Amino acid sequence: MKTLRLPILAVSALLALGACAGDKTLDTGQRMSARADNIAARGSAWNDGQDELQKGQKMVEKSIERVAEAEKNIRQAQSDRAKGEQMISSGTSRMQQAEADYNQIRSQPSAITP
Repeated sequence: MKTLRLPILAVSALLALGACAGDKTLDTGQRMSARADNIAARGSAWNDGQDELQKGQKMVEKSIERVAEAEKNIRQAQSDRAKGEQMISSGTSRMQQAEADYNQIRSQPSAITP
């Protein structure tokens, strides 16, 4: 096993050195192409950022509209509740008055004589 490790390490080192040396021998066109790829990647990242920014702005605008609509609905619900409570109070008063009037009528002499 130990005898195989040494040749494997030597081959790995040579391959690594060869890869490094290979990068230094890029011709002008290859260097330009590599640089263009780098620039294109930055442009794509910028475009992605711009898309995210625009989506975020739309989301904020839509949220503001939704909050305004919700606040309007809350005000309407509060108004409806107040009207409903007033109707309950008024209806209760009318029922009590009707019961009082009925009791007064019952306490009077009968309309039919026996």
